[in-house]
Amino acid sequence: MKKKGKTNALRWMILIVILLIVVLYMFFNFSVRIKNEAEETVRSELVDAAEKSAVQISAKIQRVSVAGEVIAQVLKDLSANDEEDIGRYMLAVAEKTGAYEAVFYEKDKDGIDQNETHIELSGKQYFSFVNGLTEETQYTYLKDDELTGQAAMLFLVPVPDREAALLLFYAFDNFKELLEEDSEYGRTAAIAISDAGGNILEHNDSSSNYLSSGNLWTYVGEEYGRQIGEMKFNMQKNNSGFCVMEADGEEKTLIYIPIGINDWTFVVGVDQNYVKQRTSRSIRKTSIMLYQLLGVALLFAAAFGGTHIFTRLKNEEKRKALQEKADTDLLTGLYNKLATERKIKEYMRENPKSLAMMFVLDIDNFKKINDTMGHAFGDEVLSDLGKRISANFRVSDIIGRTGGDEFIIFLKALKDDSNTLREAQKLVNFFKNFQVGEYVKYSATASIGAAVFPADGADFDTLYKAADQALYKAKKRGKNQLAFYDDRDQKV
Repeated sequence: MKKKGKTNALRWMILIVILLIVVLYMFFNFSVRIKNEAEETVRSELVDAAEKSAVQISAKIQRVSVAGEVIAQVLKDLSANDEEDIGRYMLAVAEKTGAYEAVFYEKDKDGIDQNETHIELSGKQYFSFVNGLTEETQYTYLKDDELTGQAAMLFLVPVPDREAALLLFYAFDNFKELLEEDSEYGRTAAIAISDAGGNILEHNDSSSNYLSSGNLWTYVGEEYGRQIGEMKFNMQKNNSGFCVMEADGEEKTLIYIPIGINDWTFVVGVDQNYVKQRTSRSIRKTSIMLYQLLGVALLFAAAFGGTHIFTRLKNEEKRKALQEKADTDLLTGLYNKLATERKIKEYMRENPKSLAMMFVLDIDNFKKINDTMGHAFGDEVLSDLGKRISANFRVSDIIGRTGGDEFIIFLKALKDDSNTLREAQKLVNFFKNFQVGEYVKYSATASIGAAVFPADGADFDTLYKAADQALYKAKKRGKNQLAFYDDRDQKV
């Protein structure tokens, strides 16, 4: 009996030892995972904050561009001799955009500013940029504008249908408020806007070694050559990323986010000690809970595992909900422009040989709808369109509002070419029956351009341009119709 008791005790002891080993092993593995997740969480939080700042900078630039393009449309009908009218428009656009100098420039002539003053541009160092007129708005950085002696961002906004442009001189100091140190980055953060060569265009008032020379990498050691090369490559390609470097004993995590203008990038250098402190705080909070749980691990191991899984699922649901909210256009309930482009590009990367189709559509005479029936009714047209058009396509297809009255529909994984015509006809039929209004029914029509992937374009930009050209073709034919880029609908 005594021997049997000893045997049972030994069995229980073995079981307890095994269970303790398992628990300790799980605890050790879980601790390692928490450390990795804490590092990833801190990094993600810093990247998210940097992305928010980059978006704000880009939005500020876009607002100036849009205002300039509106005035450029007016300028196309003015003669260079209409100096009084030109001066008035230059003054208006300067006040609207915050530009300190607005100049109308016509090729081989002097510029005219908001004071109706003639400005000689041919001798300026940036004249080749100014004289190289294009069909799209261009941007360049001027270390010295040669007018007021300050650093500026020069907007070159082409005037349609003539060899002329609107020049907007925008002080880089206007971005200063967006480069102020955020508590998210710590008090010693180095924050800057730079080009792909690491040349700093504007920065905060940090005394960091990364900023003192005017170039991010002047004081970075040779052992970081690979990281610098990768960072330069990503910045040239307008890709975001992060890396850890040391400049004269100053170790920082460099987070870089493209602004979307030229190769300019928003860069944040976060002190590595600050990153480690935040990571340690995150780990410490979790570790306290783990040590408490370890004391009762034998009794509540199953409950703990269930709680952990439930927490992970809830966090994932929350993340998905936040992502969905960020991707949604509030008026229509469809994807917004950024989400639409991102999802289409993801599909193209993952299915380069799959047959797909893009529609780009504009509501016909939408400005007239707003002017005659009111903006509230115009919003109702867009809202109803967003709610009802989705029902005509598969849940897996991508439908988004990408502009005021512009929509993109991207149909995935079509079986064969005959499907393209059937789906196009389905969209045409939808607009034949599309009416808005509770008491007075209004039939809103649309002009639609269609392009086939990958035949008309193997990447987003090319395919979008093809669909946009088809849209122009549909409008030219009289609106309220659909046109294909390759005219396949005309060949049937």
